Amino acid sequence: MDRRRLLQAIGGTALASLSGISAQAGGTDPSVSGWQNWSKSLPGAAGKVEKPTNMVALKALVSGAEGGVRPVGAGHSWMPLVPSQDTIVSLDHFNAVREVDTTANTAWIGAGGRLHDVSPELAKHGLAFRNLGDIDVQSLAGATSTATHGTGRNLSCLSAEILGLRLLTGDGEELEISAAQNPALLPAASVALGSLGVLTEMKMQLVPSYKLHRRVWFMPHDQVMAQADDLWAKHRNFEFMYIPFSGISMCIAHDETQAADTPRAADESDDGVKQLKALRDYLSWFPALRKRLLALAISGAPEENVVGESWNLLSSERNVLFNEMEYHLPAAVGLEALEEVRAYIEKNRADVFFPFEARMTQGDENWLSPFHDGRKISIAVHCYHQDDYAFLFSDIEPIFRKYGGRPHWGKLNSLTAADFDALYPQWQAFAALRQRLDPQGRFLNPYLRALFAPTT
Repeated sequence: MDRRRLLQAIGGTALASLSGISAQAGGTDPSVSGWQNWSKSLPGAAGKVEKPTNMVALKALVSGAEGGVRPVGAGHSWMPLVPSQDTIVSLDHFNAVREVDTTANTAWIGAGGRLHDVSPELAKHGLAFRNLGDIDVQSLAGATSTATHGTGRNLSCLSAEILGLRLLTGDGEELEISAAQNPALLPAASVALGSLGVLTEMKMQLVPSYKLHRRVWFMPHDQVMAQADDLWAKHRNFEFMYIPFSGISMCIAHDETQAADTPRAADESDDGVKQLKALRDYLSWFPALRKRLLALAISGAPEENVVGESWNLLSSERNVLFNEMEYHLPAAVGLEALEEVRAYIEKNRADVFFPFEARMTQGDENWLSPFHDGRKISIAVHCYHQDDYAFLFSDIEPIFRKYGGRPHWGKLNSLTAADFDALYPQWQAFAALRQRLDPQGRFLNPYLRALFAPTT
């Protein structure tokens, strides 16, 4: 194995980009009839995908559709939130940025706008999202409806920035939920899995454009664990990724700066994955040598230091498919859970080579937000998309649940309505609201019906 290529592959931005998903994967495979999620982990859905171009067309579609209607974003989910035998509606044409207020730092943004397209449009007005996740290819509605998040001790998930929203109900009526209209419904509607209606646009709280200094470096994992709380407190954004069987974690920090922009290194994530997979394939039988080679390569990996616009640095392009389970755990026990997961995998799962990801998010008050009622540490475990991942359910999920974790709505989990009822204080209130707004269950597919209307 060429050490120079390995150094390049697993250093800096390359390894950082192993934690995300492919920006090229899209949400629809042209070889599959109907809709399919990006990683192909779900069977193709038979429902026809419709793309209305305006509100008149959307109303006609919803009112005239036989059976149910499921909205879809970019398809970046492992859970069956979209699959339906009925109509699947894409909001790709609902992507405008309107009513920009640079005094209040707000704008109404089309629900179907992709985050990577919306950010440069906001930049034209001197505005930006306060925070973003490590990918930005999702639609705004898809990201907020599942409480997608980035990292930052004092930064909330994207849904917590919603000031208002407009949706189309099952009877074809437009409903606004904002400070001016139906304000009491906002905590329920901000994270709703597309079960209350078809979101058309959202009023988002933004911030003035800002630049970040991005730094990536490697540390012995035990040192990262000892310093993690301090690092989260010190940096605006901090996360770390443990590289399985290495004893080393990669740290990523972002801090606001006024320094001049610097070029970002080319993304070599594909090579990084190939090299990590090669080590797994050739040396899974010899963990000591695998660990030694990883440590040798990482010891020479260059630190990344780069300055640029926030939206250019917080998110990266991903080019490798995988399956992922992520749970949000109370901050006091999140790292303890990570260590139990790490111990299990390094004892029993030599096939795992993707890094584990650890992030922190501020709490919020949205009813179905996994961050409802307090700050959480999110732990994500990834498996190569061609590898078996059943052990995530049988062996990893019980660890997360033991520590009181809530799963990311779009990522692998096996929880039932009863489980969610126990985890979310407002679960029954949300189910009642959903029934009131959509009494015929037009926005439910089999998965959501099992959650919100299990007896119908």
